[in-house]
Amino acid sequence: MVDFLTLRHRSFQLALAPEQGGAVRAFAWGERQILRPTPESAGDDPFEMACFPMVPYVNRIAHGRFEFAGRTVQLERNWSADPHPIHGQAWRRPWSIATATPSTAVLSFDGGADEWPWRYRCEQRFVLDDEGLSIELGLENLGVTPMPAMLGLHPYFPDKAHARMSARLPRVWRTDAGSLPVEQVETSPEWAFEPRRPVGATNLDHCFAGWDGLAVLEWPDRRLTLRAVRCSCLQVYAPAGRDFFCIEPQTAPPGALERGAEEAAVLVPGERLSIEIRLSPGER
Repeated sequence: MVDFLTLRHRSFQLALAPEQGGAVRAFAWGERQILRPTPESAGDDPFEMACFPMVPYVNRIAHGRFEFAGRTVQLERNWSADPHPIHGQAWRRPWSIATATPSTAVLSFDGGADEWPWRYRCEQRFVLDDEGLSIELGLENLGVTPMPAMLGLHPYFPDKAHARMSARLPRVWRTDAGSLPVEQVETSPEWAFEPRRPVGATNLDHCFAGWDGLAVLEWPDRRLTLRAVRCSCLQVYAPAGRDFFCIEPQTAPPGALERGAEEAAVLVPGERLSIEIRLSPGER
């Protein structure tokens, strides 16, 4: 049996699955699903969840190999459908419930000291309030040497066909056939979301840089304001033939570790990095 944790505040309801990668199973506002709800048939597949954390790196690491401070790190692939390790470690591991109240919860996860050489501790803090949901994701270096660090959240949203988005996304990373970043260029008009446009107008799986941390989503019956703190990048995933899409706030772009980690944070022993995402639903 898998234990779920449900939080409530007024008309908001949040279902968490600590043992399934610290994932969110559903976030609802009354009868309306703000995130794509997890189907009962999902099992332990993180890609069927409503949202999961990405830590201590985001997106893909090409062939699992990078150099940092004179050390070579080699990671094994962690998802059979992709030849490159993806989305970090914590999304495929069980988390623990550190604290919980009717409307708040803190989940924790300790990792590293394995193929990822540095020990670390993660926490996710979930808070439901009058405005909606906030998620704080934190990472602390428990090792004895500096550690590269990247953080992100991977929320799924429903009803791509009727969704529109506005966001200031001035630059984008072009990718190769394996979805690995090639170069950063100015965002072209056909990929821009300023002004507002349908999310599904173009098939995307790209990271946008220079983001100011604000995105507004609209459907015929509701709108959602997403605000992110300490996230300068937004991965937009709008696949062809699917009824969902993802907009993923993250601290650094894909490929940062392979490019020398200058775009990633570097945490000295005992130092902590955190991001906060707020989802505020409302009427149109």
